Amino acid sequence: MKYLNRKLLRDVKNNWAQFFSVFLMALLSIIVFVGLQGAWHGLQNSVNEFVNNSTLANYWTQSSSVTDADLKKISNLSGISNAQRGTRLQVKQNKYHLIIDSYEHPISQSYVVKGKKYNNQSLDGIWINKEYARHHHLSINDKLKVSINNQTVFFKVKGIIQSPTRIYFTGTQEFIAPNYSNYGYAYISPRALKKQLDYQGPYNIVEIKGKHHSMRKSTEAIFNRRLISFNSRSTLPDVSNALDRVGQIRNLSYLFSFIFILLAILAMYTTIQRLIKSQYDIIATFKALGFSNFKVGLHYASFGLLVGGLGSLAGLIISPDISWFVLKSQQQMFSIPHWNISYTYSVIFVVLGVISICILSAFFAARSATRGLPAIFLRGKEESTAHKIFIEHWKWLWTHLPYAGRWAIRDVFINRTRTLMGIIGVAGGMMLMIAGVGMPQSMNHLVDKAYTQDFTYDKRLTVNSYSQYSSKHPQAKQWVQLSPAHFTPDDGYNRLLVIVGPGNSVNVKTTTGGTIKNGGFYVTQGFAKRANIKIGDKLKVNTFGYNKNYRFKVKGIITSETNQGAYITKKTWEKAGGAFTPSTLLVKKNYTHNKNEINSTIKIRDQKSNAYNFVNNLMSIFILIIVFGALLIVIVLYNLGSLSFVERTRDYATLRVLGTHRNEIRNLTLIENLITTFVGWIIGIPAGIWFLGRYVSIFSTINLEYTRYFDWKTIGISSIFVWLCSLSTTLFISRRVKQIDMVQALKGVE
Repeated sequence: MKYLNRKLLRDVKNNWAQFFSVFLMALLSIIVFVGLQGAWHGLQNSVNEFVNNSTLANYWTQSSSVTDADLKKISNLSGISNAQRGTRLQVKQNKYHLIIDSYEHPISQSYVVKGKKYNNQSLDGIWINKEYARHHHLSINDKLKVSINNQTVFFKVKGIIQSPTRIYFTGTQEFIAPNYSNYGYAYISPRALKKQLDYQGPYNIVEIKGKHHSMRKSTEAIFNRRLISFNSRSTLPDVSNALDRVGQIRNLSYLFSFIFILLAILAMYTTIQRLIKSQYDIIATFKALGFSNFKVGLHYASFGLLVGGLGSLAGLIISPDISWFVLKSQQQMFSIPHWNISYTYSVIFVVLGVISICILSAFFAARSATRGLPAIFLRGKEESTAHKIFIEHWKWLWTHLPYAGRWAIRDVFINRTRTLMGIIGVAGGMMLMIAGVGMPQSMNHLVDKAYTQDFTYDKRLTVNSYSQYSSKHPQAKQWVQLSPAHFTPDDGYNRLLVIVGPGNSVNVKTTTGGTIKNGGFYVTQGFAKRANIKIGDKLKVNTFGYNKNYRFKVKGIITSETNQGAYITKKTWEKAGGAFTPSTLLVKKNYTHNKNEINSTIKIRDQKSNAYNFVNNLMSIFILIIVFGALLIVIVLYNLGSLSFVERTRDYATLRVLGTHRNEIRNLTLIENLITTFVGWIIGIPAGIWFLGRYVSIFSTINLEYTRYFDWKTIGISSIFVWLCSLSTTLFISRRVKQIDMVQALKGVE
């Protein structure tokens, strides 16, 4: 047995290429699964730790007023343990925007990065969020100037904080990624609110702790037409986007790891098979010397254990770095005090699975040689019997095929397992490449479509009074009203009803290519899919702030990826009895306005840049997957070509002895490779497009609907890479034909 162990080490040294190939596949398999799992599970634990330690509320309700009676009704609901009301205002700090909350006893406790804890009795203190403070170079005890209603007030920065209700803070629904350079949030005490800002208005927001079985319905009943918005952890974007990202990376991990590990298993299996088959004569010698089948099988199984174990160990060592790489790419998007990576017990099963595949591949490959008599294997490779394939019975076709073509076709059909592995390898490679190239392309297409096709304004202006501004500026076009609404039927979430006035800045299209027209009611594609809404269905619409239900028939499905909800024209809305009271004005480039009449201005180029930041935040993950996928494809196809060469060494030697030139042999291998690659390529294109759709849909949320996008570039780049990798094996095989030992290869031929 000691001799076999010494031989094992010599085999590793003499077959370092095969050893390294299996090692690399085991390494990549562990890195992909464990690395991505450490990221999503770490993000999940980091978010959960923040949420639990801060006693994050479960629901948030905004209303034009919150009375003592309202608060009592909410507190008396079953499952509700606490309800606190407060006030929310939006103020300006120079040209930037601050959303200020004021609570007597806030349920959701902010994490204090620097300074003092929130004091509800402070007269001049303000607690500002960490990211806004960093962007604007604010420190403890700095004076912060804010203005509201033509009034300027100075606050003293008492603390720099991170709020659990603002984990993914965008400032406004018009941005899909954080924009801390322009938007921030802060907290002040109720005393400072009244004394400093001279606020005399009612409470307008409620934080609710606990779980009630029909909280949305109960909230609507309590506040009635005073209700402005209702959100839970699942719908409040500042919280839900963080929770959704955990699921996105988790699903990405499982989906990509599944395809990746399947191809990696194929690569490991073929590599070990190739190594063992090249040693059939040595196995026969061991048997002739008296080694038992078990010892021989154990010896070669130990090769799988060694290489698979070392690859898995190296993967486990490197995986934390990959996990941190992914997590750090998310830190600029999410405001979480403490970031950690963590893993589940599934890591152990994946490691054991990878090692087991290596061991079993080696054991069963060696077992096929230990079954026969040593003399048979010492004569040469395994004998194979020839038989006609079904195409040969079609004489009119078979006789007109060139010799090389007949050889290749017979080889493909006779060696079905090898051919199938080649097809799977090529198809899997196409799936990974189409998904890898198509994912960032799909997301960038969403940004381009949203801000160059669907919406073509230059600026979004928010005004305080539509009636005053429109009467003073009758030329102003295009007004848009964004109303939170409860649709019936729906998917359980309140959504936006977008009421579009006359103009040409809103150009969203239906699935049939049509536009929004008077008399129609249009539902976005993501909402329609989640709520199972179809054209011709009738929807009941209840917009918050109005105690009236409207009924509309769905005329079309909108393909817009943003603002998931419904669209209707002003004329149709008013005809149904609705009031058109917009606060958003979409204007073109040459529109001039008085800044004093405008509450806020958002440029479409800033929205587009913000959306690209969101895509770029995920780009590091996409690049990581593309690199690993490309490396896997190269190794898989290389190993399949090598296995094919090992199995056909005697065939090539026979052809050479019979006088066949190397160019003719290269043509034979080229035709065989073309057949396998072509079939795998044809299968891989629709499979890759399907996989891309599944891949892209992972990142869809209730507010954003991501759809796959691909063009000839996607298919072209993927095809060129896979074809080059596949056809390069032909060149590899033709070079190895020169090195065939004719005597050894033809040993035993009678």
